[in-house]
Amino acid sequence: MNPVLLSLLLFLLWISPLAAQSPEMGRVTGQLKHEGVDTYQGVASLWDVATGKVPDPRRYIVIPSATAVLEADGRFELRAPPGTYYLGAVLRQTPGPPVGPPRPGDLVFMSPDAAGGHLKIEVRAEETTDVGVRTGGWEYAGFSGETELAIEGRVRDLAGEPVAGLLVFAFADPGMSQQPVGVSERTDAQGRYLLRLGRAQTVYLRARESYGGGPLSGGGYVGVYGGAEPRVVEVPEKGRISGIDIEVLKLPPAGTDERRPMRPEQPPEGMGKE
Repeated sequence: MNPVLLSLLLFLLWISPLAAQSPEMGRVTGQLKHEGVDTYQGVASLWDVATGKVPDPRRYIVIPSATAVLEADGRFELRAPPGTYYLGAVLRQTPGPPVGPPRPGDLVFMSPDAAGGHLKIEVRAEETTDVGVRTGGWEYAGFSGETELAIEGRVRDLAGEPVAGLLVFAFADPGMSQQPVGVSERTDAQGRYLLRLGRAQTVYLRARESYGGGPLSGGGYVGVYGGAEPRVVEVPEKGRISGIDIEVLKLPPAGTDERRPMRPEQPPEGMGKE
């Protein structure tokens, strides 16, 4: 294999997953209710207030700190380390997977509410916070038409062909081991993405198919802006940065003969796990 491609593949395989959860977790429980809904599909989420990122899907997408799929009767249970969190939920009214940000036509509950307010809750170690039955969901209509602070570009494979259906994540650290600070909508048929952010900052970008952290055990497309040496993107105070294109590799599933030779017993120097 080309040494440059091998170096990139090794980097992608050894990217550190998101931080492990604290052993002293607290629980948040509740239930959604909406008139005319018999079987509930969707997701409930928590966002850590301490990060300074206020969730509002009308402006940008913030990756939650904890997520749980709704039960058929609308109940949910979330687990998170002690702290103060925004609580929100999405009731799906559109086809597609339950996990992820709202799609136009879905109903949004609690954070934000229709007026832009947020529900904050305190999570305590080994205790349960029950928020009861929540109603009053509002219909999500997509991103607002306001001037956006955003990064845009295309995602292509090694042959230069566009790759649809991928997510582009923004990280504050070059190792991309911390919680992402933002994520794009999925790339379109031309491989185009638009990643909105809440504030000016320095970020590093990674494209992949799923929201989970760590290596893709099931295979799939993954790539980093800049390749084996991630390039920084300086996000300005306002407006869009264009032309930030990302090249992706398609990894075979873990454990296959095709992938096994690509993963040595020890990672190359400077590329070990954190």
